[in-house]
Formats: sequence, C-alpha cells, structure tokens
Amino acid sequence: MASIGFIGLGRMGNAMSRKLIDVGHDVWVFDISAAAVKSIADVGGHAAASAAEAASNRDFVVTMLPNGPDVEETLFGVPGVAKAMTKETLYIDMSTIAPDATDKIAGRLLGMGIRMVDAPVGGTSEFAERGQLLILAGGDPQDVDKAQVVFDAVGRETIHCGANGAGTRTKLVNNYMSTALNVLTAEALTFAEVAGLDVKRTVKILAGTTAGKGFLSGAYDRKIFSGDISPEFGLGLASKDLNLALVYGANLNVPLGVGAAASQVYAMSRADGFGQSDWSAVLETLRLSAALPGKTLNG
Repeated sequence: MASIGFIGLGRMGNAMSRKLIDVGHDVWVFDISAAAVKSIADVGGHAAASAAEAASNRDFVVTMLPNGPDVEETLFGVPGVAKAMTKETLYIDMSTIAPDATDKIAGRLLGMGIRMVDAPVGGTSEFAERGQLLILAGGDPQDVDKAQVVFDAVGRETIHCGANGAGTRTKLVNNYMSTALNVLTAEALTFAEVAGLDVKRTVKILAGTTAGKGFLSGAYDRKIFSGDISPEFGLGLASKDLNLALVYGANLNVPLGVGAAASQVYAMSRADGFGQSDWSAVLETLRLSAALPGKTLNG
C-alpha cells in the first residue's frame, strides 16, 4: 500500500482521507483545524504537525483545498509542501480551482522535477463518504495510471480528460452547467407555483420530459451530434414557446432571468438562419459567436 500525505480536511477531504485509510494506505494528514486532524488520527491516520511533514517522503501528496491561492500558498509559501516532496512523489490536486492556477502550479512543479495530476471530483460529500466520486483527471497518462491507486479508494470512476489542466477545465464546464441549471430549475418551479399549479405534480411531469431528462443524451445526441439539424422540434417553435412563457411570467411578476437570456440566444440563432432547424442548432450559433472553426455536425 502507498504512503500518502493528505492536506485539507474539510467535509470532502475528511471523507476521502478516511476512505484511503479504510483500504489500507498509510495516510499522513494536515489541516489548519486541529480537530479535523484528530478525527482522522482517531481512525488510523497519522497526525502531521505541519503540511510539510504530511508531504515529506510520501508516494503521493493530495491537496483538497478551497481555492487556487490556498493551493499555491500551501505548495510554495510558508507551509513549504513543494520543497518537502521528492522527485519520486506524485502530486495530486483534487481541489476545484481556476485553470490558469493549475497551469501555473503544474509548470512550477515540473521545473522542480515533480509530476502533477489535477483531479477535481464530481459528487457531493455524501458521494465522498461512500467512495463514489467521479474523478476528472488531467495529466500525463502514466501519471494518471500511477494515481489510480489513490483514485480507486475514493471514486467510482476515473476519466482521463487530457493533459495537465484538462481535469480542472472539465470540472468548471460541468459546474457551469449544473449551477446554471439549478437557477433555471428554481425559476421554473417558482413559475409553476405562482401560476397556481401543484408543484409536486409539475415536478413529476418535468422529470419525464426533456426539461428533466436533459439534452446531452437526448435531443443533442439524436440530432446535432449525429450530424442532423432537421427539425425534430423546430428552433423557431422553441423560441416562440419560450417567449410565450416569458410574457406570461412577466404578467405574474415572476423573475425569469435565465429564460430571458436564453430568449436572446434563440433570437441570435434565428438571425443566423437556423429558425427552421432543430432547436439543438443553438449550439452552432454559440460556436459561431465564439469564432470556433468548422461545425459540430458530424462530430
């Protein structure tokens, strides 16, 4: 089994370090909370007196910290974790931080001869407690393979997203979609309640349609990802339906900001000539706006 330094024992890090101990790894932990460190020491971990001690002469060093500046300070600031690691140590950052911070950290460590994998996770603390996190790994394939002994203890699946930084970038795209959908969901349920509908019944209905099932494995997969934007549900009709909802919502004094923003994208897409196409063609409009080359069609 591996010798692992684990730094950052919030709800996620606490659960993850416990899972590493459960499968027999030798885990040295550090956190600014002495109580958090003690809680892991009580179940078989080693309480390090400092972050540097947790990282010294380990096979792996894992950080699970709140943000990029925390990671950079832990590595290169007073805690001195980067200097405590050896060239045989594989550093794994499982925090969710900005991509440019990941790039900067990976570059600085490589200059010191230390390999890095960025591996933010998908899933809540409940998934961490069960060892069922989704690991989004960025790094050299050999490094990701080496890190799998750590990932297997805390996750249900590891997806190698690409080179260093790809894990961080994938996590941000995922979080963008989920956090925006959260607000849209809240808008829709508020809309339903103000309109006098039974919310629980409405939820049951939405869960059985594209609204609840989502687009990626449904409309997008059947249409634009398959090279076909002939209308299964026309973009012009979708735009009309959305605008009807926005007008009704305005009459009820329901704030529908996400829907209003989406309406502008549909208007742009109609202007781009996609009014008679499938509603998934809004993807082409946004790709045009981002000056991306080629088309999504046919991959």
